[in-house]
Amino acid sequence: MMPLQLPTTFDENEWFIIIGLILSYSLILWLPKRFPLSLTILLLLFGSTVARIYDHLLSSPDLNLYNIMDSRKYELFDVISYFLYAPFSYLYIYFYEKLNIRGFWILLYIVISSIIGTLFEGVNALFHVFNYHGWKLSYSFSVYLGVQALTLLFYHMIKHFHHRQTTNK
Repeated sequence: MMPLQLPTTFDENEWFIIIGLILSYSLILWLPKRFPLSLTILLLLFGSTVARIYDHLLSSPDLNLYNIMDSRKYELFDVISYFLYAPFSYLYIYFYEKLNIRGFWILLYIVISSIIGTLFEGVNALFHVFNYHGWKLSYSFSVYLGVQALTLLFYHMIKHFHHRQTTNK
């Protein structure tokens, strides 16, 4: 097994990832806790896992619509970049609960969050975290719509199971 390659040049995209990780995880630690640790971990893992699945589907060698970071090869910072998705799934659910979003407002929340996700991806592209060739930023909006809905579904599922498990003790 070959070790992950280090970046050939340590430039703006690596710094963007490092600063983004520090800021986003600091925000999570600063905010009042809303979920048990087990649910928090699942939300963080879900965000990273879904991002990795989509990126590998869309940037696979067969399709190759974009590269993550500096090259087509899988590098250390490709892996590190997936940790940046985790806080966003957590914060998405955090504010969903904090704002007590229900009914019709769920659809609006998904749309607004998808716009924010697309804009954040655009900032990532400005810092060359994503290098498109065949993909357009506007395509990402529909992906985020699906991912946001899936994240809410996952959250309600784990919340239900957590509630059942804690009430059966």
